[in-house]
Amino acid sequence: MRLRKLKSFDDDLIQLSKPIQEAARKQYHQFKQDPRHPSLRVKKMKGHEGIWEGHVTRGYVFTFHWDSDPETGEQIAVFRRIGTHAVYDKP
Repeated sequence: MRLRKLKSFDDDLIQLSKPIQEAARKQYHQFKQDPRHPSLRVKKMKGHEGIWEGHVTRGYVFTFHWDSDPETGEQIAVFRRIGTHAVYDKP
């Protein structure tokens, strides 16, 4: 599976503490291996069509949407935001 990160995701990530950044990296790799892994708790966001959420820890989440490569049709997960539950306000 291919993954892509928006600038907003990278900007959010560098603002997080080092332990949360490390947990985020672990979950990012877990997502790449198995986006349905139970530890990610992935589900569609309510009120934001086409945007999904997943969990880094109980208090930290990430948002993403699905896209496809225009040439190959391969599915791409586009990571949008990461942080506390406040990211739900602007996913």
